Formats: sequence, C-alpha cells, structure tokens
Amino acid sequence: MSKFKIIIIYILIMLFVASLGIPVQANKDDNIIVGMSTALTGPSEFLGTNMLVGVDTYFKYINAEGGVHGRKIKLIAYDDGYEPSKSALNMLKLIKEDNVLATIGNVGTPTAIPSIKISNIYKTPFFAPFTGADILRKNPPDKWIFNYRASYAEETAEMVSLLINLGIKPKEIAFFIQDDSFGVSGLKGGLYALKKYGLRLKDITIGRYKRNTMDIEAGLENILKASSKPKAVIMVGTYDPCAKFIIQAKDRGLDALFLNVSFVGSKKLGEKLAAKNPKYLENVIVTQVVPPYNSKLPVVKEYREHLKQYYPGVEPSFVSLEGYIAAKLFVHICFNAGKNLSKESFAYTAEKLKNYDPGFNYNLNFSKTNHQASDKVWVTLFDSKGKEISYDKEIFNK
Repeated sequence: MSKFKIIIIYILIMLFVASLGIPVQANKDDNIIVGMSTALTGPSEFLGTNMLVGVDTYFKYINAEGGVHGRKIKLIAYDDGYEPSKSALNMLKLIKEDNVLATIGNVGTPTAIPSIKISNIYKTPFFAPFTGADILRKNPPDKWIFNYRASYAEETAEMVSLLINLGIKPKEIAFFIQDDSFGVSGLKGGLYALKKYGLRLKDITIGRYKRNTMDIEAGLENILKASSKPKAVIMVGTYDPCAKFIIQAKDRGLDALFLNVSFVGSKKLGEKLAAKNPKYLENVIVTQVVPPYNSKLPVVKEYREHLKQYYPGVEPSFVSLEGYIAAKLFVHICFNAGKNLSKESFAYTAEKLKNYDPGFNYNLNFSKTNHQASDKVWVTLFDSKGKEISYDKEIFNK
C-alpha cells in the first residue's frame, strides 16, 4: 500500500473517531497554545516562512509585554510543504496532541480544504489563513472559520475594474492559473467580475500548471495560440511558476499586463524577475490585502520595529506584514474574550468584533453572518530593482 493511501486511511479513521464525539484532552498548559500548518519547505517556502515570521513577531512582542491576561502565547508550527495530506495530519496533531486553542495563518487553498473539515469537527478556530478562496467564505459562514483578508474574488474584481478603466476589452483578458482549488477560486472570481460585461467562460483563454511544479509551457502555449493575443493576463499562482511564465511570455512577444493575486508572494516574484533582467518587471501588477510595508501607517511602523527587534535578519514583506496584522487581530480578540479563554469564547467574541482598526485607517469587523474582517485591496507594481511600489495608472500608456 502506498504512503499516500496510508495517510488518507489514517485521516478518515481520525475523522470517524471525531464524529463519535470523543472529547479532545483539555489543555493543561498555562500558555495559550496556537498552531500553524504551513509551507516551510518546497516551492512555496517563502510564503510559509514569512507568514510564520509575521505571526511570531507579534506574539513575541505581546509575550514581552506580559502576555494575554498574564498568559504567554506559545506558537507551534509544522511544515506541510503546501500538500493537503500533510496539512491534514498536522491539523490532527495540533488539535489532538498539542491541544491548541486555534490555528492561525495556515498557507494555501488546497491545504485548507481538509483543514476546514477537521477544524469544524473538532470545533477549533481556523483563523486568518493565507488564502482568499471562496471555500472559506460560505454564506452563512462556518462557525469556526475566520478570515482576515479580502477574497480572491475581490482581488480579481479589482483587477478587472483596473483593466477596463485602462481601456482593455473583456475579451482581451486571459487567465493563467494553478490547476487546483486555488487557481479555480481565483478564476471564478475573475469570471464573476467579467460577467457583467457579457463575457462567458467559453470566451476566456485559460492556461494552467500543476501545483508544486514549474510546468508552465502548456499553459503558455494555450494563451499564445489564442485567436487574438491577450492584452492582459490575470495570474493565480505562486512566485516561481508565475515568474517563469512572465519571462517566457515576454520573450515570445506577448505584449500584455501581467496581474497577480497577493498569494503570489510579490517580494519573491520581484526578486526573480529582477535577477533575470529588469525589463521583465515592466507591466507586472500585484494586488495586496495589507497596506504597503514601507508606508508610514502606525501598524506598519510597529511591524517594522518589532520585525527588526525579533527577526533582525529578515526583510519586511507583504506576507509577514499580513501575518503580523492577523496575529494582532487574534490577540485583540483573546483579550476581549477575558481570562477564561476557550475555543467557544474565542469564536463568540470574534463575532462581536466591531470597528477595530489595527493601525491602517480601516476598520475590521466580524459578525455571525460575516467571518471576513477586511475587504480592502491595494494595488502595487515594481520599480526597476524589483521593489514593490504603489500603483500609478499614468505609468501605463494604454
């Protein structure tokens, strides 16, 4: 029997046991134990490690200040390599063995799919995952799933609006996506935004690549052979394959705008394009779900100071800033839940969140019918050195 089948059988057995109502051992540790399953190795390592750094930076700061009602936060992180089967095993270990209060900042949509089910079965908050997928945004929402960030649908809607305002026609927009739940989620968001312009799925050119690979050639060919070459490509993928796609597309004469959702990891994307040749940075756009990490906003100032203090060798990034803001929101809820903090009291308190500004002049809110705190999207592009800068439409002569 293959290792993969053994893992699947184990997960199914654990889920069956959970369905019988067997209780999880109570947490006897005086710390507030929080877990994370994320990509600490593999092609998406930058995303996982930076999310971990951001979350841990704020937790370290809070612990130095005395913790939450006198209790320190203990963060336990396991590597899943951006693979769903590993994420499921990590979630079961975090909940059943480590007895976490919640998980925070897990990276990815494919990895979130089994994690959501496990979190719901074990009634454990699944907080601020690094994904904008619609599967985490049900209506009404799952009781135990809480998102910080704007959705991929909102990011791609912002892209479509931007492109239309630049004079690009809906039929001149193509998609390049990761061929799984992550890519499909972004694609659906873009298609929904394009529907009001009369565009249908059959009218769209789509290129795909397989998760955790660099096999972008077939997807690129599909886009290049379109009856009319696209003037914009909306990309839903990670930094390595997206960088390779942009480089090869430009080398083959595709004169277009390349728009990436936040999950791409803009810092790493910019570095890879700049290392090849600064010309590849031109006309590349990335939507973000946190403010620019070089802005003067209070939360960004705090983040940069604390990052330098607790992770002096790590440069700022949008990903670690998101982790920092997510952790700040998490701690705010823990404080409000009082001294008798539990999974139930955390979820109850989270749904009462009203007009909380973590320091970027934008209020975050939850309710029983809304488990997404922010709808805000920022747009960035790159300078000639691969650094992210705020978007300026005057740069594009479209």
